[in-house]
Amino acid sequence: MFKTSIIVGVAVLIGVVPATAQHRGTMEFGAFGSSTSWDASLNMNSSLGLGGRIGVFITPRLSAEFEGGGGSASRGSGLEDVNVGLLAGRLTLVPFKTGGVSFLLGLGANHTDTYFFESYGVDGLLGAKIRLSDFAAVRVDGIQSWMANGNGSNRALHVGLSFYRNPGVNTVTNTVMVAGPQMSQRPDSVSAYETKRLRAAAAGYVVLRDSLNRSRFAGPASSAEALATMLQVIHFQNDQSSLSDSAKAILNDKVTVFRANPSMRIVISGFASQPGTAEYNMALGLRRAESAKAYLVSRGVDPIRIEIATKGEGQLLVEGPGEVADAQNRRGQFRLLIADPYLAAPKE
Repeated sequence: MFKTSIIVGVAVLIGVVPATAQHRGTMEFGAFGSSTSWDASLNMNSSLGLGGRIGVFITPRLSAEFEGGGGSASRGSGLEDVNVGLLAGRLTLVPFKTGGVSFLLGLGANHTDTYFFESYGVDGLLGAKIRLSDFAAVRVDGIQSWMANGNGSNRALHVGLSFYRNPGVNTVTNTVMVAGPQMSQRPDSVSAYETKRLRAAAAGYVVLRDSLNRSRFAGPASSAEALATMLQVIHFQNDQSSLSDSAKAILNDKVTVFRANPSMRIVISGFASQPGTAEYNMALGLRRAESAKAYLVSRGVDPIRIEIATKGEGQLLVEGPGEVADAQNRRGQFRLLIADPYLAAPKE
């Protein structure tokens, strides 16, 4: 019977989904069937029984658990069957996992009781638990126990289900906002930089609000040349984010408009053509926007005046495959975010 139970236990191990580790404070509640092979000195045959388990995880890999169970064993020499009661307490360790299967090692004390025999003892456990869900697992344990009375030993196999009640776990979500190329900063300069950026943004919104409150006919009209310069698109080579000489020349013209309009802020959107996956083209569009911003910053434009975005292969200028369409779609576009009611032309 003991060998048959081992075969059943191995089959269960192969057929179920692997288990996971638990949080500190997780409670385990289990029920199991047992098969026990008794020491020859007790004159009892192998017994089958049922039992229950309760435990608590001290750490994700160490738990304290208590078991209670009972069964019925037949006896030779014409003796009547005997009921057996078992109680055990132990510390159980998860030394390692492979895949999702958690292997178990345990050491504890136990108490065996029948109407003709009673003994305390110690036991060792070797087992495994296999995940069925976040809250349930199959558990298989092999237990070897040694009794104080008679110096005998018993072997048992437990196969059953365990259910887990996890404690509340606080989840912290960190949101990282990427405003442009990474720049080395001193650890104590982050908050100061963020404060400066927010103040500049607030000042820009005030300028925008005041401009909306003015008469639509107040002040001179925007410089058509300056507006055209800021809206001029730059293009990139296939699968590249580096700037060509013509793109740098266009950006140099934009720098002069920046200097003539100190309150102006813009958004640079990077685009890609259709070849490639959507995820790759989104990243490529972002690198192109970052490249354009980095060049403007290198020419003296304050980085807080430039925001970036990526559209990937969205919003194509020219539909359809082909190098002509792709060349037009590999671009960086510039949109005014905040400016005075009119753009001043660069000074000669």
